[in-house]
Amino acid sequence: MSGPIDKTIDLARAERETLRWVLLTALWHARPYGALESLLLTCAHDVPLRVTSLTLRQELGWLENHGLVTIDRSGPFWAAKISALGEDVYDYRADAPAGLARPPRW
Repeated sequence: MSGPIDKTIDLARAERETLRWVLLTALWHARPYGALESLLLTCAHDVPLRVTSLTLRQELGWLENHGLVTIDRSGPFWAAKISALGEDVYDYRADAPAGLARPPRW
């Protein structure tokens, strides 16, 4: 017999995966210029997600490792741009990697 405890949600994981989608969405809308981390942090807070600058940078790194964004780390603040693969994933032309909370296509 399974109860409600067996179906608990890992909230931290769900929040990370949602943040990744929010970041990809924000960067899709910021094409072709990209966005500074301060704008991306504001977008995440508007959802609202509990995000720090460190968390934001970790999840941007995750997106970069999966080829979905590029990051410019040359200044005091990071700047990110969506990649061609990131655009394809956002537009449902490519499969989303596991760990990205992409909503189902309507």
